[in-house]
Amino acid sequence: MASLTENSPYTAPSLHLVAFDVPYPPNYGGIVDVFYKLKSLHEAGVRIIYHCFYYRGHNRPNDELKKYCAEIYYYKRTKNLIRLIFGANPYVVTSRNHPDLLKNLCKTNDPIFFDGLQTCFYLNHPDLESRKKYVRANNIEHTYYRELAKVERNRLKRIYLDREADRLELFEPELKKADAIFAVAKMDLEHFETYSKTLYVPPFFNTDHARKEVNKSGIKGRFVLFQGNLRIRENELAAKFIINEVAPLTNHKIVIAGKSPSTWLKNEASIQENVQLIDTPPAVQMDSLIQYAHINLLITFQQTGIKLKLLHALDSGKHIIINSKMDDSGVFAELCYVKDTAENIAAKIDDLMKVEFTEQMALERHSKFSATFDNRRSARRIIETIFGTLL
Repeated sequence: MASLTENSPYTAPSLHLVAFDVPYPPNYGGIVDVFYKLKSLHEAGVRIIYHCFYYRGHNRPNDELKKYCAEIYYYKRTKNLIRLIFGANPYVVTSRNHPDLLKNLCKTNDPIFFDGLQTCFYLNHPDLESRKKYVRANNIEHTYYRELAKVERNRLKRIYLDREADRLELFEPELKKADAIFAVAKMDLEHFETYSKTLYVPPFFNTDHARKEVNKSGIKGRFVLFQGNLRIRENELAAKFIINEVAPLTNHKIVIAGKSPSTWLKNEASIQENVQLIDTPPAVQMDSLIQYAHINLLITFQQTGIKLKLLHALDSGKHIIINSKMDDSGVFAELCYVKDTAENIAAKIDDLMKVEFTEQMALERHSKFSATFDNRRSARRIIETIFGTLL
């Protein structure tokens, strides 16, 4: 990599990067990839011209991102009830169509990276026809929205999710004009290849925290952990399955930890004697729970994208049990124990509680894990694709 100093003749290549949300702090699954991708590309030597949408209830513009961006522009997401109900295009896309974004993208001829289908309103705009354009595919979005609709209890929200799924499916062929697509999940490659050249670039995530001395010391956490944002219905249903179906089949303690659990879920947890629910633990406590749990149990009933919490557990946790829908074309099957039924999960919990997670196990898993999930390697792949060379 060239050294970037004040006296260096080397000029870093510039890239417009359009984000669907302010990625700092990276405090929910979808935004983790966005933040650490920005950070990794910057560290690899790319000059970032950042374009970022913000809206109520999410992260606000902040100075932290200036560390990684040569230029940064914020745009307020425009919410419109008429467009939400009657619009032909996906609301998550049309609400991110600020005219200043197009104007700022046209200031230079640098390549454009649209970070998520939500940011692609201007992907095929005539003013950008001659530009190199790339898209990050976080999900097959219409599939993701349909799965959300299936478990949504609020009738009006369910109608919106189904309608948005239809609109996203109709909008998706816009991707044909992308020079390349970077898919988060290996299982999505075949789908996106129908539109444009598609490369598998796994999620970027926080690799800054070093593995604690927990495994070296031989300390065994005497509990099983399920963690996630419990406001999300998918996670709530997984937690309910663990509480009502798995917990009664084992005597071992199960901790459910996550953001904003409902009163309904708290009541479910209180009934089961070997279940403890931790409401909205701070990040430091959550990291400690993941590291000290003897088993991280991660369940989903919705096979879309990759769950960043699984990467966190693989990077710093001990034994890991997942169900088959947490897997991604076999990527995680060799790193975790895959069990689907409550009976098989409970039996594996009982078995693993007798097995110390050794430092040798940690090193072997880390070696396999880092062969696929490595921020620097993923950044290099993006850079090679866009600029044709390493920096």
